[in-house]
Amino acid sequence: MPRRGARSVVVPFLAHQLLDYIVGLYLIQAGSKTHGRAAAVSYAAGAVVLLAATLSGRPLGGGPLSRPAHRVVDIVLVVGLVAAPFVFGLTDHAPDVVRFEAAAVALGAVVWFTSYARPRPRGERARAIRQQGPRVAGQLLGRKMAAKRRPPDSPQ
Repeated sequence: MPRRGARSVVVPFLAHQLLDYIVGLYLIQAGSKTHGRAAAVSYAAGAVVLLAATLSGRPLGGGPLSRPAHRVVDIVLVVGLVAAPFVFGLTDHAPDVVRFEAAAVALGAVVWFTSYARPRPRGERARAIRQQGPRVAGQLLGRKMAAKRRPPDSPQ
């Protein structure tokens, strides 16, 4: 499986949850624009996406679903959205297929670029600076002093 590059965009989990809600609402809205089986499938898919977003942990969810479990649910949702038009026989109407596939691509991109790491507790960065700051400052000062002592014409 290809990896994200070091310079790629990383979506924070808060934005991921917000985009989950948007995709779920889009699917429900798309169901209101169709009729018959396509509408029922679209409503159900939107409700499942909204339920997964709601059951995930903080900051925008309130349920017991951990971030790694949320990632697995998202991958299952992407696969389900890709397969839905073919499983439920919606391939005779192209806009229905496009709606499901577009939602799958959007959700898949969000899953690919999301950082599922737990946020650092507040104060951890300040504590790390307090612990490591004097050592780093001493190293920087030592390098600066060593550079001053070196004669200008000496090889480096």
